[in-house]
Amino acid sequence: MTERQILRRIGENVKTARLKANLTQECLAELAGVHWQTVSYVENGKYLCSIITFFKISQALATSPNRLLEGLPEADNRRLEKIKKSLARKRKPKSA
Repeated sequence: MTERQILRRIGENVKTARLKANLTQECLAELAGVHWQTVSYVENGKYLCSIITFFKISQALATSPNRLLEGLPEADNRRLEKIKKSLARKRKPKSA
């Protein structure tokens, strides 16, 4: 999944939660303490917001940040382990 696709998925989740809460973008922005355009950009996957803004939006929607991350892929554990093993061979600890 590309970065753009991740942002779009999060944006879709924010929009769905906002509509479920029966809020406008302006109302959500006011509750979260951000500009309404920020909410619009997040919902459209055009803005990589800070973790603080993301948290404020989730609080304003009275939902878990995890809920707004639903639908994102899990980590590729095989790839991570392969990288860890490769780095471990290159960086052997020094003997005492």
